[in-house]
Amino acid sequence: MKKYPPIPEERLARYRDLWENSMSIDGIDKEVMDHLIRMSEMGGGAGIEVVGNLNKEYLGAFMAPFSRDTKNADIVVIGQPLEKAAPMNSSHKYGPKALRDLSKNAMGTIEPGPNGGWDIPFDNARIVDYGNIDTYGQFDMRDEVQKIVDEYDRIVNEDECVTFTWGGDHTTSYAPIAALGKRFGPLALIHFDAHYDLVTFADFEYPYHSGNQFTRNFAEGNLDPEKMITMGIRGRMTALVGGHAKNFGVETYTADDVFDIGTEEIAKRILKRVGDAPTYFSFDLDALDATDNASNSAIEPFGLKSRQVWDIIRYLRKHGDINLVGADVVEYTPQHDLSKRDGYIAAGLSWKLLCWLADCEAKRNGEKRLTQWPQAFGKASL
Repeated sequence: MKKYPPIPEERLARYRDLWENSMSIDGIDKEVMDHLIRMSEMGGGAGIEVVGNLNKEYLGAFMAPFSRDTKNADIVVIGQPLEKAAPMNSSHKYGPKALRDLSKNAMGTIEPGPNGGWDIPFDNARIVDYGNIDTYGQFDMRDEVQKIVDEYDRIVNEDECVTFTWGGDHTTSYAPIAALGKRFGPLALIHFDAHYDLVTFADFEYPYHSGNQFTRNFAEGNLDPEKMITMGIRGRMTALVGGHAKNFGVETYTADDVFDIGTEEIAKRILKRVGDAPTYFSFDLDALDATDNASNSAIEPFGLKSRQVWDIIRYLRKHGDINLVGADVVEYTPQHDLSKRDGYIAAGLSWKLLCWLADCEAKRNGEKRLTQWPQAFGKASL
């Protein structure tokens, strides 16, 4: 058997030198190095662990610091443990906690951005994890949602933050849209869902639930239905509420439409629909096919693939200039997710949205603002 020629000695010498003397931080882009050095200096030099999954219990979502000092924040991550309006499956109230934990089970706080360069959200905006809004003991949903509304109003309109939210059932979207619409003016909406979620008060005389979170905001002037676009519609509920989409003027696409038209064309239509309006992004996990997420409130087969959703987001960031002011990921039911596969997809999508939101917040502020960690319990890796 003929043996392939050996690697030349001068190359081997260089490889040996790199093996013995070089560190991963050598030769990387300056902005990445600056971030890693900054993370290692937190807590008087103790540093933040960014690779391993140990010693992270004191850190919040995506390894953000826990804080309720929203006067010194730009982006606030909030959990809403709402479940009373879930139509089918349960355990939504544990969704924020589960996704918070899974979001930290990732190696690092940096990843390649869709426009080249890097997404480093903690160097673009001051991000804090507010924790969950505790509504335990609020047995009437009106009181429960009103408590949440009041907290969002303070965070958004008094302290001038934007929000990323984990649900909870889709009632979750009402409060952030109401608060952000009050601050920025009527919002556009990018909405992924198997269902229209356009129930009216005339349909069901209750002020808050997981089907009227958008229509109530239409009526209150916080959300513009003519700048709303929904992708992923399918299933046996479709015929029941589809008339509201036509009446309000919402642009909608079935999951089959997305497959037939393609993600690039769908993204172009989103850009045209939302224009330069302040934009909210709401993602109900039942938009995904059951092979990508079967841990949600109302599983509908033959839905979208998670890769399609990311391709749409990637196109929007590469080719558009959407003014994203808030986002949520809702309807995760962790007790149905024994392998945590569905949760990792949900947490991964959440990270992508946080990166986008931080990029937009830096543009609105006209500067990059650095997240600070008052507590840093040490690191063992990079």
